[in-house]
Amino acid sequence: MRGDVLYEPGFITTKVLMEESEIKELEGRKMFLKIYGIKELDSFYFALVGNVNVRNGHIYINTSREDIEFYEEGGIRKELIERYLRASEDFSQDVKALGLTFLFGEPREVLRSEVRQSFLSTGLVHLLVISGLHVGTLALIFRKILPANVSSLVALIGVSFYVWVIAPKEAPVLRAYLMFLFFVFTWISFRRPDPLAILFLSGSSILALLPHYVTSFSFWLSFLATLYIILALENTDGRAVKKTLLVSASAFTGTAPLISTFSFISPLSIVATPLIGPIVALFSFFGILALISFMSFSPFVSLFNLTGLVFLKTVSSAEHLSLKLFPQISLWEAVALSFTGALFLFILRGNLKILSLVGVNLYLIVRALV
Repeated sequence: MRGDVLYEPGFITTKVLMEESEIKELEGRKMFLKIYGIKELDSFYFALVGNVNVRNGHIYINTSREDIEFYEEGGIRKELIERYLRASEDFSQDVKALGLTFLFGEPREVLRSEVRQSFLSTGLVHLLVISGLHVGTLALIFRKILPANVSSLVALIGVSFYVWVIAPKEAPVLRAYLMFLFFVFTWISFRRPDPLAILFLSGSSILALLPHYVTSFSFWLSFLATLYIILALENTDGRAVKKTLLVSASAFTGTAPLISTFSFISPLSIVATPLIGPIVALFSFFGILALISFMSFSPFVSLFNLTGLVFLKTVSSAEHLSLKLFPQISLWEAVALSFTGALFLFILRGNLKILSLVGVNLYLIVRALV
């Protein structure tokens, strides 16, 4: 799956996502690919035989044109993408790229580098990931428009279709799907769902079926963000505004240590995420409605794109307010910090939970300043 393509004399270079490999440890990894003897890539998907090299923690695959077999993606997903693009001809490339990334899980490289930088600088790149927001929005729509006695079953079927047919099989969406699946099964068995137990059951199921995810940053970022949100909200009272800020702060805190091992962190996202939340919720709502209509009802597609345009402009406007911190901690330090913070969140009650969030972030700030 290609991203930005760099054309050089005699070869091209692009980023790829390894979806399948005889070397199972490579599946799900992003890599650089250099292809000789080709002027243009006309397909997102291809099979290849190449030499694998590991340098400084990065994986590189070198191959030539003769060792690549290009093929087109087919099926319902391709048809929906083509329908979406046809219905979005009046909108800019940036808006269409955002729709492809947000709704279909296309790699962020389809976005212009300036747009990607805006999301990275503001710490809002997590809003582009298909996860609980998409699953929850789809389930909520079905539960609201259908009778109560069938809504849960139809919602489960609809979510399953979206996850297995349309969305990429990445850790965040698999985690969200399994949590929803276990939640529904628990609910219809007349038991009270336990979010923490469901999270650990979902995470352990993913690792049992796909053990290479144990080294996946996306898996652990999704798991830790959800873990911190569940623990922070447990036995916590307060108004909606307070809980919204608490959700944002806990998700940021849960992921910040791990992100600090390979990039900067942006505290702006703690405030920016809840502020932009209503726009993203509408964006998700109209996108899911457009999907349910199979992109055949143009008003839904137009509303989805118009909301996406507002989404883009808001993120771009907030970029100059961003503050980048570079704690540069080790991986083991990040693991210890993340799970120590989670342990204190589990032990503490009420407003005292905030102390755990503050403690983790203070540690990262000190490490960034020294």
